[in-house]
Amino acid sequence: MALLHALAVLAPRLGVALRAVAVDHGLRAEAAGEAREVRRICQRLGIPCEVATVDVRQARRSHVSVQEAARNARLRELEAVAARLGCTKIALGHTADDQAETVLFRLLRGTGVAGLAGIPYGRGPFVRPLLDVRRAQILAFLAKRRIEFFSDPSNADRRYARPRIRHDVLPMLARENPRVVEALLALSREARTESPRPWLASLPKNLYLPSRTLAVVDRLVRKGEGTRAVSVEGGTIVVRYGTVTWLPEGRAALTDRRAAAPAERLVTGPGKYAIGDSPSIEIGAMSSEPCRDGSAACFDRAKVRWPLVVRGMRPGDRMAPRRGRGSRKLSDLFIDAKIPRQERASLPVLCDALGAILFVPGLRASESGRPDATTREWFVVHVAR
Repeated sequence: MALLHALAVLAPRLGVALRAVAVDHGLRAEAAGEAREVRRICQRLGIPCEVATVDVRQARRSHVSVQEAARNARLRELEAVAARLGCTKIALGHTADDQAETVLFRLLRGTGVAGLAGIPYGRGPFVRPLLDVRRAQILAFLAKRRIEFFSDPSNADRRYARPRIRHDVLPMLARENPRVVEALLALSREARTESPRPWLASLPKNLYLPSRTLAVVDRLVRKGEGTRAVSVEGGTIVVRYGTVTWLPEGRAALTDRRAAAPAERLVTGPGKYAIGDSPSIEIGAMSSEPCRDGSAACFDRAKVRWPLVVRGMRPGDRMAPRRGRGSRKLSDLFIDAKIPRQERASLPVLCDALGAILFVPGLRASESGRPDATTREWFVVHVAR
């Protein structure tokens, strides 16, 4: 709420147009009412606002906490809404106290210098204008201007690690050093200046790399063997024997094709997506009209976990064909569909953010994301010729 009101004041002099999104994670009965209140406050400020609902329980995996699953689902939804609205930046309200808690959390769990850098000020579309502002300053700002705000009770639930760090560990450390938060923030700043990933200097300055992609490139650089390629938005990261180079989209592909591993491309909205010489997968624009294209696979936007990924085939890949008999190996589905063996390796695979396969050319679409009577927004997927 502090970020919303501050940006409402600053937007005219910054020359930006604001849009607000309230995300209901479906975890608390009160959340829907709070989201409606946010929309009412935005109307008073003259800022368009929409409420997005995500299903955290459905998206959660066994090794992921509820809070982490909620964060992942929230960021994916914000990226999808920003792409649909044409917004180039997504402002988040993290504070300096959040930064200190993150550094301590990673330190306790075990991390390298890169982890000590903490939360970045900006990465891809995400920016954090309040990252140098203490939580006490935020509360004083809200109190002085009599701005209402909402407290999520899970932030005080000691079943989760971060609330324990906030309410138990940091106060204990503060008895030894009253300026422990400032010490953690200084450690974070020092870690950022050490540039723990020197290979990033080889890439475009404003290139957004998801944490998964960063981990993949780190592993390839450390391994230092052969040539591998990782496709991202705008081009390809090529790692040759531990050295990273950037290949912009449209430039000649790798000369050592036999050594190139199947790449990935992030899908955040409508467009054509391809990897290497594989056919392009085209994502149609979101529509409020029912999908009637018999030659395309239709999906319910709300049932698909964004961002999507286009990648190459992998051993053991499985998919649940629409109206089929559960999950089956792609190799078996190819045999049933009579797709020649020599063509299979070049076919692109469209997955959701959690790895569930949605679409492969020549096969029935997946049961995941199948539209039904409750569908309100459709998108289509087909092979671009």
